[in-house]
Amino acid sequence: MAPRSKDSSLGPVFADSLRLLRRDFYARTKGLGLTPALARLLLYVVREPDSRQTDLAARLEVTPVTLGRMVDRLVQRGYVRRLADPSDRRAYRLRITPAGEPTTAQLERIAAATRERALQGFSAADRQRLLSLLGRLRSNLEEAG
Repeated sequence: MAPRSKDSSLGPVFADSLRLLRRDFYARTKGLGLTPALARLLLYVVREPDSRQTDLAARLEVTPVTLGRMVDRLVQRGYVRRLADPSDRRAYRLRITPAGEPTTAQLERIAAATRERALQGFSAADRQRLLSLLGRLRSNLEEAG
């Protein structure tokens, strides 16, 4: 039987690309002592300061209880702190602490290295076009959902 060519339909290409991006990123973060999920959470917190825990749970596709446990681990390490949400006394917002800044800076460098590897051979115009198209695709799906 002849080998099948790689599926070039949208779903499998995205799934494979995301899996490979994550694999590269996680391989680079092994020495930090963070699970992949905690590394992702830290990046979200540093990129979106004062995000609500419930919003982060949705972004990471975990339950609020799971996200709460993840945050507990980061609080114990001194990387993040919870702040009371002034508009909802039941909610918390998250912010990186000074102690977490070196780790998040390292995560940002690792993410940039993974991004560079993934976009190797792309011109600046190609990169901008790709991001624009993916942004539109995301908007289409957000509007539909």
